[in-house]
Amino acid sequence: MTFSDFDEAIAAAPTASLDRLTAVLPGAVDEAMRKALPDVHTPMKAKELADDIFLRLRQLYTDKATEVTL
Repeated sequence: MTFSDFDEAIAAAPTASLDRLTAVLPGAVDEAMRKALPDVHTPMKAKELADDIFLRLRQLYTDKATEVTL
């Protein structure tokens, strides 16, 4: 997925896209950390990373929504 694909998906269904990301992100981050960083993985670190990623995605969504309304 490219950023333009992401932009199109958000424009088509912004709330649904964020809802799906919210649902799958914690598990995806946890699994990725277990595989890629087994020596440093903890459930708490995975949750913190997922939370940080989600906050950045929500900010990106907010920025895109502001661009559309300007």
